[in-house]
Amino acid sequence: MRSVYGWCVVLFAGLLLYFVPGTVAEAHAYLQSSTPADQSELKVAPENVVLTFTEMIQNEYPSIIVRDSKGDRVEKGKAFIHPENDHVVEVALQDGLADDVYSAEWRVVSADGHPVSGVISFKVGKTSQAFVTTNAANNATASWPSTVMKVILYIGFSLIAGVILFFLALYRGEISAGMRRKTVWLLGAGLGLVLLGLLLFLPVQVQIYTGGDVWNLDAMLAIIRKASIGHLWMIQVAAFVLLVVSFAVMLGKEWLGRVWIWTLPAVFFAVILFAKAMQGHAAGSASKSVAIPMDFVHLVCASAWVGGIIVLFVLLAKEASASLVWNRFSPFAAVFVAGIIVSGLLMSVINLGSMASLFTTDYGRVILLKIALFALMGGLGLVHYLYMRNTGKLVSGKTVIAEFCVGLVLLGVAAVLTNVQTPPPKPPEAFSEKTATKTGFVSLKIMPAVVGDNTFLVVFTDSDGQVRTDFQKVTLTAIPRGNKKSSTFEAKKNAQNQYVATGLYLNAPGRWKLEVHALTEDFVPIDEVFTVTIEGN
Repeated sequence: MRSVYGWCVVLFAGLLLYFVPGTVAEAHAYLQSSTPADQSELKVAPENVVLTFTEMIQNEYPSIIVRDSKGDRVEKGKAFIHPENDHVVEVALQDGLADDVYSAEWRVVSADGHPVSGVISFKVGKTSQAFVTTNAANNATASWPSTVMKVILYIGFSLIAGVILFFLALYRGEISAGMRRKTVWLLGAGLGLVLLGLLLFLPVQVQIYTGGDVWNLDAMLAIIRKASIGHLWMIQVAAFVLLVVSFAVMLGKEWLGRVWIWTLPAVFFAVILFAKAMQGHAAGSASKSVAIPMDFVHLVCASAWVGGIIVLFVLLAKEASASLVWNRFSPFAAVFVAGIIVSGLLMSVINLGSMASLFTTDYGRVILLKIALFALMGGLGLVHYLYMRNTGKLVSGKTVIAEFCVGLVLLGVAAVLTNVQTPPPKPPEAFSEKTATKTGFVSLKIMPAVVGDNTFLVVFTDSDGQVRTDFQKVTLTAIPRGNKKSSTFEAKKNAQNQYVATGLYLNAPGRWKLEVHALTEDFVPIDEVFTVTIEGN
């Protein structure tokens, strides 16, 4: 009964933990800021349009099209990713822009492969033209071909994982001609589906990257050569070829019964799954060291659980050892369920960010559906285990097929989930600190204290708390960690007697030193150093 209790605890804990995501969320390619700002009014025409996103942008086909009120394009050259920060895309503008209202239509592909698009608007000079209706954070999901491709891949993964699990860890009997024939059929189906999914990958990515012709050969080659997602695809293709060769050798040499030889295709298959984990939402997370391994664990456990059910059902039909092998599968299934729970919990913490997001966002609602299917499949598995344990008989084939069908639907929902935009990130918190000097206090505020454009605000007060403005000059020097190249800039006094520097760019996350230097009208210097942690996007 201890194993039964274990099953119940695992399932209950999984449902409980799945419903309690953490408070830290990682965004997936939301527009964080723009220069010029959306709906801003400028006295002088800008030299370029700069967009800062919350995650890395793929280096192929970023697009920013800037138009005036007549619809004429005014950008100069193509949009490009900032050489020092792959979260930033910019485009130069033509010289001498007239007083008018302008719109910047942008489209990029984020690190997790999602296309993102939107529009910002700004005015230059005096104009009666109204702002263009904007959408500065329109995060499009990938199209239905991407979901279909992933469903095909996931079913193929499950069949291959089930066969590897069967011969590597579950079956120790004689391999009959019928079992060998069924194994060839299962492997052929699994490999065929994975091959189809890999072949569909490039056309689907071309559609995502360009929004145009899916059979654009030049675009396919560009993705393979330059995009990280294309490099990962090449790794998957190479591992797939090795996987096919290893299976062909094993079948040709009649080595299916040699347990140790199955470790070789298992390694090649693991490479394919790990590369796949690096192509999804996990790739866009700032917590990649956690998100990618957890996505990999999720893929392995889900594939082996669903695939194990159908492979055992097919290969053990009319086999005398069927009951024994099914019983061996039960503890493995429990491990897979636990792996799905733990990895799902951590990915929910990373991607959801709050309990409310579970019910108020599309991403959260799809997770709820996934939880329901997971509970149904786990419940069926538990019923099957209890029946075999108490009666010593195999369960009805119809109920096993029902469990497998639920698993297929679960894989489909998982494929849909990979194409649903995660909830928006929590707005970054400004840095604010006050330090004492010999004559009073210096306060520094940095908004929003992230990689990209920031506003620096310095306030000087005397020992009685009165604001001081008797300064000839106030400068700030930003020094990144490691004492690399520093930047010095001047802060100007505003109407509130604060010294402000706006639109200043910090190009790297991590610890920075901010040196505040002020010179009073009496030539008395004030020097203070602040240590600031700049958040990555």
